[in-house]
Amino acid sequence: MQEKTWKKLPSDELEQILDDHRRWLKSGGTLGCRAILRECDLSNRDLFGVVLKMAVLEDVDFSHANLRTANLKQADLHGCRFHQAHMQWSILKGVRFDNNQLTQANLQFCDMSDTIMSDDDFNGAFFHNAYLGNAVLRRVNLTGTNLRFSTWSSSELSRIKFTASTIQLADFSNASLKKIDFRKAQIFNTDFSGSGFSEVDFTAARLENVNFQNTDLDPKNFHEAYWRECTFDRH
Repeated sequence: MQEKTWKKLPSDELEQILDDHRRWLKSGGTLGCRAILRECDLSNRDLFGVVLKMAVLEDVDFSHANLRTANLKQADLHGCRFHQAHMQWSILKGVRFDNNQLTQANLQFCDMSDTIMSDDDFNGAFFHNAYLGNAVLRRVNLTGTNLRFSTWSSSELSRIKFTASTIQLADFSNASLKKIDFRKAQIFNTDFSGSGFSEVDFTAARLENVNFQNTDLDPKNFHEAYWRECTFDRH
């Protein structure tokens, strides 16, 4: 089978697309043209501060790209690759993610609130101080991720792998967690208060000073897990 190739956009062509998109945004759609990028290779590019708000991105390779402070608010992302991309301080609020690869991406301080994700791979990604409040995630791989100081309050999580992840000083309060894999995760000083749990697996996880108040969990649900100074409601 022939290996798939992606079009490398010349700098002048990319700048024209971005300029037309800025005009489209500023005019409310009456001028310019919405950015629609398909099967493009933008890997290793310096896209610092790029504005792709409400753009359509399908099968675009952003691997190793500099996307710091980029604005992708309410964009549609399908089948894109962001492997080891630098996305610190980017705005991803309301983005629709579908079948994307963000393995080992740096998402520090990203606003990912109100996002909808399905079948995405974040293996080894860095979510330090990322904000995912009110996000909806289904069948997402977060294995081996660093989730220190991240916020997931009021999010809806279903069939998520947090296997071997590091979760410290994170906020999962009032979240919905269904069929979640926390096996071998390291969870410290984290708030799950008020959250709903269904078929959540903490096997071989390590939990210290975790707040499970106002949930339906009980310590006996933690098969082979190590937990210390965790707070549960009385049963």
